[in-house]
Amino acid sequence: MRVWTDAWRNADAEVFKNIYADNALIFPPNKPAIQGNDNILDFMKGGLGKVAVIFQPKEQIINGEMAFEYGDFSDREMNSDQILGKGKYSVTWILVDEVWKILCHTWEMPVKT
Repeated sequence: MRVWTDAWRNADAEVFKNIYADNALIFPPNKPAIQGNDNILDFMKGGLGKVAVIFQPKEQIINGEMAFEYGDFSDREMNSDQILGKGKYSVTWILVDEVWKILCHTWEMPVKT
């Protein structure tokens, strides 16, 4: 998730969009599923560069052209690194033209600390 974190922190919309496969799905907490990297960018762009998101994978499984990862994440203040909330996430990756892209991404609403 390092490339995701860097694009998020740097508010790099084009890089962020292309981390997701063209037909990717996200399942944001308490919202309908969103499909397609353009639609995912539209949904996420309001948060780009506003908080740091730190992922701590608990497990990563790679099998051929597909990978699965899950773990914990924290939202942090950009300047102070103060933890704003914590939660859990899971991501399914696929290999597209020799580049790993997110096919499916789900997370829970961060618990405020």
